[in-house]
Amino acid sequence: MCGIVGVIARRGLRPSVDADQLVVMRDLLAHRGPDGAGLWEHENVLLGHRRLAIRDLGVGGQQPLATPDGRHVLVYNGELYGEQDLRQQLTGMGVTLRSSCDSEVVLWALATMGEAALPLLRGMYALAWYDTLEQRLVLARDPLGMKPLYYRPGRDEIAFASELPALLAQPGQSVEPDLGMVSAYLSTVRSVLGRRTMFEGLRAMEPGSYMVWDARTGKSNVTSWHQGPASSNRPAREETAGFAARLQDSIEEHLVSDRPVAAFLSGGLDSSVVCQVTQARLGNLHTFCARAPEAEAPSEDGPMAELVAEALGTQHRSVVTDRKVFTEYWPHMVQRLGVPLSTPNEVAIYALSREVQAAGYPVVLSGEGADELLGGYELSLQAAWDHLVSGDPTLGGGAYQLHASAWVAREYKQRLLTQEAWEGAQGDRFLVDHYDRTFERCEDEVGPDAHPLEAHLRFLRHQNLPGLLQRLDTATMLASIEGRTPFSDVVFADYAEGLSMDHKFQPERQGAGGLAVAVSGKLILRQAWRGRIPAAVETRSKHSFPLPFQQWMGEAVPVLQRSRFAREVFQPDFLGAVGADPEQFWRFAWPMLNLALWGEQHWG
Repeated sequence: MCGIVGVIARRGLRPSVDADQLVVMRDLLAHRGPDGAGLWEHENVLLGHRRLAIRDLGVGGQQPLATPDGRHVLVYNGELYGEQDLRQQLTGMGVTLRSSCDSEVVLWALATMGEAALPLLRGMYALAWYDTLEQRLVLARDPLGMKPLYYRPGRDEIAFASELPALLAQPGQSVEPDLGMVSAYLSTVRSVLGRRTMFEGLRAMEPGSYMVWDARTGKSNVTSWHQGPASSNRPAREETAGFAARLQDSIEEHLVSDRPVAAFLSGGLDSSVVCQVTQARLGNLHTFCARAPEAEAPSEDGPMAELVAEALGTQHRSVVTDRKVFTEYWPHMVQRLGVPLSTPNEVAIYALSREVQAAGYPVVLSGEGADELLGGYELSLQAAWDHLVSGDPTLGGGAYQLHASAWVAREYKQRLLTQEAWEGAQGDRFLVDHYDRTFERCEDEVGPDAHPLEAHLRFLRHQNLPGLLQRLDTATMLASIEGRTPFSDVVFADYAEGLSMDHKFQPERQGAGGLAVAVSGKLILRQAWRGRIPAAVETRSKHSFPLPFQQWMGEAVPVLQRSRFAREVFQPDFLGAVGADPEQFWRFAWPMLNLALWGEQHWG
C-alpha cells in the first residue's frame, strides 16, 4: 500500500515542478508509505512513490518500477488478489517475472496488454502507467473505488496524486472552493461526487475508470470499463453453499501478506464472518473494536465483539474514543487530509487504526461492502419499499434517495447559505443531476425484470460504498496501515450483485394470523454462516456505531466565529443558532463545522 504522485508535461516541455519540488509533494504522502520513497525522472515526466511494504519486502517492491528496456514505468498503490492465473498468462507470453510483488505483475500486464489488462486486475488499486515510446499516460482506479486518485488537468501538463494535499502543494497553482460541492457536502457529507472534488479544477478518477493522456497533444479521454451485472432469479436454496464458498475464497485471498494481519471486529455480522474465516485460516488472530465511553453512549458493540472474540478464540482489545480523543483527532484529520470528514465515525476508525499500527499490524481486515451488496441497510430499504408501494409520483428514484439521506435538506439551503454561495452552487443543480444520473444508471444495470428494490440497493453501492471505502482508506492510511475489505472484492461483488433480492432483503410483510414479519437483511449471509458464529450475532440487525459526537461538537464551535470562509458561506442567523446549540442542530452542525475547519485551513 502506497502513495503515488506525478507531473507529466507535453512532449518537448519540462514539467512545471523540478525533482526537489516533486519530492516535497511526494513526502506529503509519507503516512501512506513510511517504508520507502522513490523518484523517476525522464524528459517531460516526473513520478514519485511512497511505499508501505506488505509483499516482497526487499527491492522487488520498490517503485517507480520500469521494464528493463525503460519503455514502461509504473507507480501503483494497491494489492492484487488471486493473481496466479495472471502470472501464468504473462509467463506464457514470454514475460520473466523476477519478484513475488504484485506491482511487477501489474506493470507487465499493462506493458503487454495495455488497458485491456485492467479488467484482469482483481484487487484494490490506483495507478499511473507511462509509455515513453507512445508518450501516453494512463491513470486508472479499481472498480469499487477502494483506492483514491486525484488529478489536475492542464493545457500543457497533468498532475496526479493519491491525496489532494500533494496536488495543493504544487508550486504556482492557486485553488478556489467548488461552491457546488460545498453545498452538496452539506447534504451528503461526501467530499467527492463523480469527478468533482471540493476544489475548483481538481478532479477525482471515478471507480472503474481510466484516463489516457497523450503527451504529444495534451488531449485526454476517460473511459468507464466496469458495470455491475443484472440481477438474476436463482432460487435461494441453490445458492447458499456456492455463496459461502465464494465469500470464503475472497476472505482467504485477502490474507496474502508478508507482514502480520489483524482485523476490526465490531460484533456485527459482517466483521464476525470475516474474523471467523480468518481465525480458522491463520489462528491467533488479533482483533480490535472501537468503543464509545459507556457512560455517554451505552452500546452493544463492545460486549458483542467480546462475545464473538471469545467464541472464535481471537486475541481481542477494545479502543475507546472519548471526548478528548474526538476533539483532538477531528481537526487534525481535516488538516492532514485537506478535506472535510465524512461521518463522525471516521475519527473512531482513525483512533482504532492508530492502535492497530502501534500493536505492530500493518494490515487490517474490515467488513465494508456487505450492507451495500447484500441488503444490510434494513431501515433504508424498508423506507424505499414503502415509497415504492405508496406510488408517489412526485419523487423519482434519485430525488427520493437525496431526500431520504440528506444531512441538510435542500429546502434549507437558501436560508442557510449566503446569496453568493447559493448562486455559486447554482441552486444545487449539480447535486440533483448527479443523483438522477446515478439512479438511472442503476436502473439500466439491474435490468427491467429486476425486483423494484434492486435499483435502490444498486444506488447504495454506487453512491454510498465509495464514500465508506474512502473513509476507511483515509483513516487507515493516515495511521500508516492498509485496510482490506473482502466483501468489496470485484469478483465477489459481481457475484453478489447478480443474486436476486430474495437472497438479500425481505421488507416487512404480513405473516400468519396477520402478524407483521420483521424486516431482515443480508439473508443469504446469515444463512450461510449459521452455526459458525454466535446466534446472537447471526440474528442481530444493522447497528451504527453510537459515537456521541452530538455532545462533543461544542468544542469546535469557535471556528464558526473566527473562520472568514464560514462567514462568507453561511448566513449569520444560522451561524448564531448552530453555534449556540450544536447538539440540538447536530445535522447542521457536523457538516457546517467541517466546512469551517476546511475553509479556514485553505482560505483563512
